[in-house]
Amino acid sequence: MNKNDLSKAVHDVHGGMSYADALRIVDLILQTIKQRLAGGEKVVISGFGSFRVVQRRDRTGVNPQTGDSIVIPGRKAITFKPSKFLKSL
Repeated sequence: MNKNDLSKAVHDVHGGMSYADALRIVDLILQTIKQRLAGGEKVVISGFGSFRVVQRRDRTGVNPQTGDSIVIPGRKAITFKPSKFLKSL
């Protein structure tokens, strides 16, 4: 499923709404989630799950061409934890 599929589902459920309006609503929701995550907030969607930003630590890796050890720098990553309802499906 992609953003267009979500927009079509919103349009199909709310018949009085144009597809363009449904697409704008889906875009607004996704943009809001991205902004909140970028601000370091946890995003919880009841009955679906939660997203949060975690800081990954530095780790040691190996260059496959030379075999040398290298340090892979830490970074921020987004994690998703599904709700109990979603896990039960």
